[in-house]
Amino acid sequence: QGNERMKYWIGIAVVFCIHINGFAQGEASGSYVSNYAGVNAVQLNPSALHNQKVWLSVNLLGANLFLNTDFAYLDKDEFKLTDLLNPNYVLPAHSTGYGVEERFFYSYDSEQNTSFNQSLHILGPSAMLAFNQHAIAITSGLRAETNLRNLTPDLANILAYGFSYFPQYLHDFQINDFSGTSLAWAEIGISYAYRIDREKFDNWSFGFSLKKLIGIGGGYLNVSKSTYSLIDSKTINVANQVAELGFALPIDYNTNAFLPDELKNGRGWAMDIGFTYQNLIRRQPKLNANKFCEQPNIDYKYRLGVALLDIGGIDFKQNAQTHDFSSSAQATGDLNDAILESVNQVVQLISEEFYGSTSASLVSNSMHIALPMSLSAQFDYNTQWHHFYWNTSLIYGFPLKGGALRRPSKLSIAPRYETKMLEIGVPLSIYQFQKPYLGIYARYGPFLIGSDWFSSLLGNKNFNGLDLYFSLKFQLANQNCTSKRRISDACSKKIMGF
Repeated sequence: QGNERMKYWIGIAVVFCIHINGFAQGEASGSYVSNYAGVNAVQLNPSALHNQKVWLSVNLLGANLFLNTDFAYLDKDEFKLTDLLNPNYVLPAHSTGYGVEERFFYSYDSEQNTSFNQSLHILGPSAMLAFNQHAIAITSGLRAETNLRNLTPDLANILAYGFSYFPQYLHDFQINDFSGTSLAWAEIGISYAYRIDREKFDNWSFGFSLKKLIGIGGGYLNVSKSTYSLIDSKTINVANQVAELGFALPIDYNTNAFLPDELKNGRGWAMDIGFTYQNLIRRQPKLNANKFCEQPNIDYKYRLGVALLDIGGIDFKQNAQTHDFSSSAQATGDLNDAILESVNQVVQLISEEFYGSTSASLVSNSMHIALPMSLSAQFDYNTQWHHFYWNTSLIYGFPLKGGALRRPSKLSIAPRYETKMLEIGVPLSIYQFQKPYLGIYARYGPFLIGSDWFSSLLGNKNFNGLDLYFSLKFQLANQNCTSKRRISDACSKKIMGF
C-alpha cells in the first residue's frame, strides 16, 4: 500500500509548503545602494552605513514584496492587481479537464524543471546613527519566504491537474533534488560599521549585523531522489526514495486548529558581514567632528562593496516534527478508503505505508531551517555629471542542502539621478541570470516607491509574479549644521556644508 499514498502525499506536501505563508523578497535593486538609503542600506551590506550622506536615519515603515513562478499563472482577463481592492472579488475556478477537480490558475506546458519563489520583508521601526569612524543601527522586521526548486514537468502536472491526469498513468518518472521550503519569522538586529580614519584619497569601512530570530512557523520537503508512477487516481508506486519532511506550525496537528500560543516557538541567530571600498574625489579629512551634523561628506569616484548575508537559521523545538521517508523498497498504496483531514493523518498514513507503523517515520520533535545565505556585491560609479550614478549589484543565493531557504540570484544594472530631495532610478535586473526585468523607482524627500519588475504591475499580461517596494524615513544630512561650522581637510582647505 505504501507507494501510491506516498506519491500522493509528496504532492500534498508540496502544496502544503506553498501555502505555509501567503506572502511574497524584493531586492529594491536601486534604492538600497543610494547615498540616501539610510538605515535601509544595511539590508545589502552592513558596512554601507558609512556610505550615506545622512548621519541620522529613522525608518518609519517599509516593505519589499516579491513573487515569481514559471510554473503557473492567472489569466489577465480573470485577475488584475486592482481586483484586490474589491472586497467582493472572487477568483473564478474552472475545471482542470481531468476528473472532477477544479483550479483557479493555469499552468505552463514546460519541458524544463520549474520553480516558485516568494518573499515578503516588512521593515519595522529602525534607526541609524553615524559619527566620525563609527556607525550603528538597530533594525526590526518581519520576513516570510517560500522556495520550490526543481519542480519536474510531471510533478508540475500533478500539482496542476491532480491525480486524475491520466496521460501520465503507468509511466515511470524520476525526481532528483526537489525541495520546497517555507519560513516566516521576526528579527531584531544591531549593526555596527567602522570606517578607517586615514587622510587619503580612498577609504575602507567594515561592518556586521547580528540578528535575533523568532520563528513563527515553517516547513520543508526534500526529495533527493525518487522513482514513482501513477496507476490511477488513487494508486501510486514509489521506489528508491530518499526524502525528508519537517514542519513546525502554529496549529494543532490533530485538528488543524490555530494555536496563537505557538506563534513564537522558534529561536535562532543570524549574522551579516561586509566591507566597502571607496575611491574618493578629494582627500578624506581627519574624522574629528565635534557634532553629528558637522561630519564631512567627500563624494566618491567609485565604490565597491561585498557582503555575506543571512548566515544562520532557526531551531524549532516545540510543536515540531521531522520525518524520514527514505526506502529502497517499492511500495504501493490505495487511497480509496483513506481519511485525511489533518496534518497528522497525512504523515501517519505515509509512515504506515513506508514502514508499517504510523510513528516509524518520526525521527525528531525538532526542526531546523537555515536562512537564505547569499553573497551580495555592489559597484557604484559616480559620473560626476549632473548627479547621475550607475550601479551594478549582484545577489547570489547559495544552494544549501537540507531544510534551507535559497535566495533567488539576480544581477542588476541601475542608472539613477540622485539629489537630497529627488531620486529616480531605472534598474534592469536579470532574474536567476535568465530573465530580464525592467523596473523604476522614485524618491521624493523621505518617501520612496518602486518596482524592479514594473510590467508586472500594469495588468496587460498574464499574472505570474510581481515586485513592489516602498519606504518612509526621517533623515538628517551630513554637513547641515545651522552653525555652518567649517572643518579643515588635510590640505587646509575648507569644506562647507551643503
